Amino acid sequence: MRLCFITLKNKFYLGNDILISSNFLWYEESKILGFRFEEFEKIVLVGFRSNELFDGYVYPKGIKNKIFVIGPNFRVEKRYVIDRLVNIFLTLKEIWKNRQILKDVDLVFAPFFEYLFFEFLLLRFICPNAKFILYVMGDYPELNYRKKGNLIYKFFLLLSLYFSIKLSSESWFISEYLFKKYGKKHSNKRIAVVRSSKIKYTDILVTHKKQLSSPCNLVYVGRISEDKNTMMLPLILKEAVKKEKLNVRLKIVGDGPLKGLLENTFNYLKLSSLVDFYGWIRDKEKLFSILDESHILILTSLSEGTPLVFFESFARGLVVITTHFPGAEEIVEDGVNGYLVKCKSNDFPVDEFVEKIKLLITNPELYEQISSNNIEKVKYWTIEKLGEEYRRRVKNLLELK
Repeated sequence: MRLCFITLKNKFYLGNDILISSNFLWYEESKILGFRFEEFEKIVLVGFRSNELFDGYVYPKGIKNKIFVIGPNFRVEKRYVIDRLVNIFLTLKEIWKNRQILKDVDLVFAPFFEYLFFEFLLLRFICPNAKFILYVMGDYPELNYRKKGNLIYKFFLLLSLYFSIKLSSESWFISEYLFKKYGKKHSNKRIAVVRSSKIKYTDILVTHKKQLSSPCNLVYVGRISEDKNTMMLPLILKEAVKKEKLNVRLKIVGDGPLKGLLENTFNYLKLSSLVDFYGWIRDKEKLFSILDESHILILTSLSEGTPLVFFESFARGLVVITTHFPGAEEIVEDGVNGYLVKCKSNDFPVDEFVEKIKLLITNPELYEQISSNNIEKVKYWTIEKLGEEYRRRVKNLLELK
């Protein structure tokens, strides 16, 4: 099989015996879409090229002759609109320049992003016999509108998504919510809900039960930004500690534009001694060690696809308390494997979060039951199981034996 894998903003270094990517190619360590590297005759990666080594995800040696990287040299987008347009043009130029490498690919796979439609359109011309799979992993039109408040840009994203689905041979949606919102109108296309996870069977905590201890460690994992509603975290900690007198601490894993403001707010509220910042953590074992020291995952987002941290937390027996963003109920069943808190834009439902934290701390048997439920549930969302589904779908689409 010959694959063209379009990435969002991945930066690649390709040497004689090594491939480095700034992000995962896929969630399997030595596979893509359920296929081992050696099963591919050719892999063409569309992203950004780097001429220098960098700290990233390293892929197997001995792949030089079957992997190609197509795209412009990496450049930071400092001026969002202008630099993004320049990168679009340069990427399309590189795709056309390397059309001889691309013309015989069997499968083009890509997660949706704003200018994917243009790449799909050009690749449809270059490799007319290829099958195209689009993976919609988030509500990008709505999320970008909330960030920028630009209706014209939202309309552009809606059009781009609509026509990307039209150009695809098969479209995958990470949640039922996204499937119903964007997929159902394309009743004549092959469309399906296809989940995503990076949890392996061996990541699941099966040796012992997760139990509460004192202090109860809350943990937030994700980007520190406005759309993640992270300024609610100091208010949750303040009410839990100062009003309800709960013995809790907070661990924050991630980074983002609001990190400085978040740190200053904890300082202002005299809560800094109860908070640990870890920054971005790429190493899964290090993340798991932090999750193993924690008891409750707090997620405050206004909008998500299906957060991978749900499955990471489930695997380590944590109980999840999350805002009820669209699609959250597909993973978190309220009162069974966590709690859903209703939240609107510019709304901080602090009392509801603290109420659930207090409920779990004062009812350790309830905590242990929900923790056990999560460990059982996540067994259905391992990368091994999902990898089998990806592989089956690709083989059916390409009519492979």
